[in-house]
Amino acid sequence: MRDVLMPIESRWSLRHAWRSEPDLAALALCRERLGSVGIDLVDAGPAESADAVKMHGMEIVDALATGDRPLHDLREVALAGRWEDILPSFVRRYMVHGECWHGIPMGIHRANAVWANAALAIKVGSRAPADLTGFLVWLEQARRHARAPLAIGAEPWQVGVLFEAVVLAVAGPALYRRAFVQLQPSAWREAAMIEALDRLLALRAFVGDKHLGLDWADQLARVQRGEAAVQIMGDWVRAAGDDSLLEWAAPGTAGRFVAIIDYFVPLARTPGPVAERAAMALTAPEFQGRFARRKGCLPAVREAWIGIDPLRTGLPGCDAAVLPSLTFDQCCAVGTKQALLDVVAHYFVHGGDSSACARALAETAAEPMPLRQK
Repeated sequence: MRDVLMPIESRWSLRHAWRSEPDLAALALCRERLGSVGIDLVDAGPAESADAVKMHGMEIVDALATGDRPLHDLREVALAGRWEDILPSFVRRYMVHGECWHGIPMGIHRANAVWANAALAIKVGSRAPADLTGFLVWLEQARRHARAPLAIGAEPWQVGVLFEAVVLAVAGPALYRRAFVQLQPSAWREAAMIEALDRLLALRAFVGDKHLGLDWADQLARVQRGEAAVQIMGDWVRAAGDDSLLEWAAPGTAGRFVAIIDYFVPLARTPGPVAERAAMALTAPEFQGRFARRKGCLPAVREAWIGIDPLRTGLPGCDAAVLPSLTFDQCCAVGTKQALLDVVAHYFVHGGDSSACARALAETAAEPMPLRQK
């Protein structure tokens, strides 16, 4: 039933790149929720000017820096909804610019997760490997049952998920931040970073060449069928997977949460009442909980964490445990991120020396990249 207190009848077009079944199911919930307050949520076509864009954190920062698409200021909703209190600080940090608030926070994903075929893991040893050394041993044993046990494609973002987990595991959170967030060229040349790249390139031996062209969903299907043993991928797999999978923290990253935050960002062209009612409707705790369950993420609003597994909420509840994801635009400008991942993916797929890779990454981090327009 449409809320009689909110009689607005408006069309609101959203540009997004969500394609997986859980993503589209979560989007359908948004459409239903906004319809209840008089807003017709529609997909923006390629040639159509959108009213809002699905963004990650640094995409908001980039959009404000370029100024090509002014963003709607949601400060009144933020004040009325106590966003300062109900949103974790690592969610707010991309949204607040001066007195302005930009973006509607939708959910928090964890990138550093491993999904293992349960039946195959029992044959190898179902206990999660504690570190990268143990993971390499585990994969060597898994190769007896699956010829190419590590499921990963050559797309830079797939390699990026693996890369940031390996860097966190081997080099630690301080160097992770210096390299990925602060973009210090010296951080990329440190011995710990070269060691991390050594481990990353060693993992390539467990990936079959003929599988490199597969997308993440097809890689997941290989794990589900037992053709591969494990996939390092974000927790959206929880919504796309099934009971045949075991979930572990990426080896060496237990106690850490590599965070990805999704936002629906109203552009300035959206009429104020529409943007504000959409923001209020989508950040209501009850809806945030439903959305998160459908999408496999955590709610962005802390009040909606009640009833969720405390192991999942304990880590992002502690800011010190949270690291921003490089791969999903939480660390640095989008153009810089893409250039870094292109370098890593090239070395991972084609092979090479870890020191040479580190030098190439240091040079890339030091080179100013043009901001990408959204």
